[in-house]
Amino acid sequence: MSRIDEIKHSSHRHQLKLMRIETCYQCDGCKEQGLGSFYQCNKRRCGFHLHEECALASGSGSITHPFFKNCHFIFHDEESQSDTILVCVACGKNVQGFMYKSSGNKAHILHPCCLKLPHNRANDQGVNVNLREKLPMMSKCLICQSRKISNEIKGWAYVSSCGKFRYHVACLKDMIFENWNNNVRLLQPTDGRNTSTFSLLLQKSGLTGKNARKYSLEIMKVIVEVIIAALFGDATPIFLTLSESFH
Repeated sequence: MSRIDEIKHSSHRHQLKLMRIETCYQCDGCKEQGLGSFYQCNKRRCGFHLHEECALASGSGSITHPFFKNCHFIFHDEESQSDTILVCVACGKNVQGFMYKSSGNKAHILHPCCLKLPHNRANDQGVNVNLREKLPMMSKCLICQSRKISNEIKGWAYVSSCGKFRYHVACLKDMIFENWNNNVRLLQPTDGRNTSTFSLLLQKSGLTGKNARKYSLEIMKVIVEVIIAALFGDATPIFLTLSESFH
C-alpha cells in the first residue's frame, strides 16, 4: 500500500507532511515517543509531530481485536477530563492522548500503536514469534524477570515458538529508547560493562553453543524489528541487524 505524503489532521491547523529523521521525537497525538517516520507540520518552527498510526487512526472506524471477544475499539482524539488514570493494557504506560477505547462494561484502553502490534511474525530461517496477552504460567520476561509489568497489568509479550524467548512489549520498548537516547547501537556486542545493550539478553536466554547462539540472534532480530515497526514506525534505516553486530 502506498504511503500518504501529506495530510490535513483535525488535531492541527496546518498541513502535515510525511518526514523521517534519525532522532527521537514525541508524538503530539498519543504523547508517546517515536522513531523513524512521522507526520510533521509544514510550517517552520511549529514543532508538531504525529506517528503515522496516530495521524491515520481517525478514519479507521470501529476495530476488533482477538484478545477481546465481543467488543469493539473506537478511536478517541481527546484526553479524558476525569481524574482517572488511563493505562494501556498492552504496554502498561499511561495513556495521555490519542487512544482506542473498547465497548463493554469493562473498558480496555490501547495506544494506537499498541493496537496494531502484529500477532505473529516469521522469517526465512524458520523463526516464529507470537504475541501473547500474558506470559505462559511459570515463565518470566527475560528482561524484567517478572511475569507481570505491574501489580495490575500483565502486559502483552512476544514469545518464540520454542517458548525459550519471552519479552514484554513494554520492556523491549523501554530498552530500545534507552539504547537510542544514550547513543548506543541497538544490538552491538557488549564487553560486560554496558548493561543496556541487547547483547545481554543472550546471556539471559540460557542457550549456549554456536547454533543456539545463532538461533537466539534470529529470534531477537525478529522481535525487535516487529516492535520498532509497530510502535515507532518504519525505523529500518536506523536499525542495525543482529548479524552485523556479531560478525
